[in-house]
Amino acid sequence: MFSFKDLIKKEAVAFIAALAALISCFFVPVTNYVDYIDTDIIAVLFSLMMVVAAFRENNAFACLTHAVISRAKSSRGLGLALVMTVFFSSMLITNDVALIAFVPFTLMLWEQMGLSPVYVIVLETIAANMGSALAPTGNPQNLYLFSRYAIPPEEFFGITLRITAVSFIMLIIACQFIKKVPVDHSMAGEEAPRLLNPKYLFLYGALFILCILSVFDVVDTITAFASVCVVAAIMQPQLFGRVDYGLLATFAFFFIFVGNIQNIPTVTEFAGGYIEGREFESALIASQVISNVPAAMMLSAFTDNYRALVLGTDIGGLGTIIASLASLISYKNYCKTEEPHRLLYMTVFTVMNIIFLAVLYFYAKFFVL
Repeated sequence: MFSFKDLIKKEAVAFIAALAALISCFFVPVTNYVDYIDTDIIAVLFSLMMVVAAFRENNAFACLTHAVISRAKSSRGLGLALVMTVFFSSMLITNDVALIAFVPFTLMLWEQMGLSPVYVIVLETIAANMGSALAPTGNPQNLYLFSRYAIPPEEFFGITLRITAVSFIMLIIACQFIKKVPVDHSMAGEEAPRLLNPKYLFLYGALFILCILSVFDVVDTITAFASVCVVAAIMQPQLFGRVDYGLLATFAFFFIFVGNIQNIPTVTEFAGGYIEGREFESALIASQVISNVPAAMMLSAFTDNYRALVLGTDIGGLGTIIASLASLISYKNYCKTEEPHRLLYMTVFTVMNIIFLAVLYFYAKFFVL
């Protein structure tokens, strides 16, 4: 049964964005607010969501997970393999999708081994947030900043590669503390999962490449968007129901909010004066409170220092449970298990996130900026 209360709870960020956009409209002369919305970014996000949903719908992620499990000899090796799989896959399929795909399997496996999954799940969450930091398509704030400032690809990767590399090394070290017990390969299931519609996957793979090319302006965004929609409508129309429309709405509302803020001189002068020279720290702190996607969109109204914003919002995804909304995916999945230890999870999550955040903050501050 439909519940408006449940909808607000599920899409809290979108409703907050809508409220912020509505309030900001009272302070700006009546204009065509829709013009503020960057339809290219909305179209690219929609297209990527559709293609990734197609891979999930056709069992691609389940097959990948089974392949990882079948090669591991111990829980430590299995944990390392899963964390690295999340780390690298998030660069292509985004941080939230990587967690949606792999966290449930991790919970199931650790439950069958009789071990607490908390530490591994926390590492997977960090891996998703920092692995996705590498590419413009890895997470929504990267895509937004990459497009808004038209950052040259070589410069963008020059900014993100070093913090991603340090994160990779830290994750390798952290995985050595996973409890080590032998793995019973029967946990993976007697039969390997089967790819559904393998011929479709080749086509979706081509569409995924088309979407990536549209991000780098090699292919027109409309061409990629139309291609994805037409193929999905013909082959698997249910994919339209797998799109995160709440995230798309959040982007649209924040575009209106940012556009309005930029047209209020007193606000831009005050905020711009405060943020100038503190862009990195401002992005980091704002991410802890309102999460990194809204932080990137809000702060972009006051500064052209995209280097600091990219680093601040990517590293700012570490820290609090809401610093990156992808982190909530892991937490909600864990809370669905039998007898979840929420305090233990939050303690481990906070400690590990603070360690990664502190190291990456000082590294970025003194060696990247």
